[in-house]
Amino acid sequence: RLYIPLPIESDRRTLLQVMLKKNKHELTSHDMDQLARDTQGFSGADLKALCTDAAMGPIRQLGPRALEVEVDQVPPITFKHFKRSLKGTKPSVAPSDLL
Repeated sequence: RLYIPLPIESDRRTLLQVMLKKNKHELTSHDMDQLARDTQGFSGADLKALCTDAAMGPIRQLGPRALEVEVDQVPPITFKHFKRSLKGTKPSVAPSDLL
């Protein structure tokens, strides 16, 4: 079994920034810091799943109108979308699996 350490807080912040680079969002530097803290124990794949779910937040917010709006009319991803996504996205690595 190959052990790859989980990203530390600063690395999680960097990964979140990279994953969101091409998305329209309104996350502040403070929001990014908070997300990096809130994702303790998340792997890179877990962070990707979190970002994907949070990116769906604005589309869910539009409801049935999502099929009618132009891409530039989709609201930006916000910290609120991430907080909702965090409720359903948990780390995939159990603490007991860590060395």
